[in-house]
Amino acid sequence: MISHPFPLIFLFMDDAKVDKILQYALLVASREDDLFDRELGPIHLIKYVYLADLAYAEEHGGQTFTGVNWQFYKFGPWANAVYQRLEPSLTEIGAVKKNLPSDFDDRDEWVRWRALDDKPEKLLARELPIIVTSSIRKNVHQFGKDTPELLAYVYSTPPMRAAAPNEYLDFSHLREIIRNSTQPEQHIERKSKKKKKMFKKKMDDLKVLAAKKLAAKRRRTLVSPIVKPRFDDVYFEGLAWLDSLAGKKVAEGEKEAVFSDSIWKSSARQDENVPD
Repeated sequence: MISHPFPLIFLFMDDAKVDKILQYALLVASREDDLFDRELGPIHLIKYVYLADLAYAEEHGGQTFTGVNWQFYKFGPWANAVYQRLEPSLTEIGAVKKNLPSDFDDRDEWVRWRALDDKPEKLLARELPIIVTSSIRKNVHQFGKDTPELLAYVYSTPPMRAAAPNEYLDFSHLREIIRNSTQPEQHIERKSKKKKKMFKKKMDDLKVLAAKKLAAKRRRTLVSPIVKPRFDDVYFEGLAWLDSLAGKKVAEGEKEAVFSDSIWKSSARQDENVPD
């Protein structure tokens, strides 16, 4: 899986598709039971467009739905072109924009969008692929505007795992993931009544045999006596020796850890079998 600071194939974003996803995501949020979850910010809406592209690419050989050139930038997948579509697309469906004071001195005001009328949702749902609408409904309901959880999720997606900061994301390797995940159908042998009866008898015999072996094992198993630990000089000298193997004790205080840039391409990020 290789990513590059510039896209290998520059895609042309389809503004209309991006607009529909942004609108649909906000309309889906407007149906949430909790009033708090009915508003979304730019960072949430952009990530839902990314996740819709990801879901579509997983079923279409790595080809995204919108043609957005996604980039690993600060808060995960980002595209300034999508950000520029927020205001025109959301005002088109009558959504209202709310500015809130930021909790941080070095940041601008928080922006939240809310749809007042959810009627266009059904119309948009018919104009978008099912895989796209399903992705939006699932993710908006699951994450809403929970920024930390949403960012943690998008960071763990395959295109992000394969990229380093500022690189463009490559969806083409999803074809290999799909190919590897496709398992051949297993041949299921249909057993006749006679074979089923014989199979059941064998299983019953095995159960009886296993029960007999377990009972015999329990009869001859001896309980080992509990040995109390010895906290003597030898014990404490051994602990001191083990501690000495760790080297000089690090002084307490605030430290700074420095990592090599190669960590972005390490197997710990790209191998899906490595736990987060």
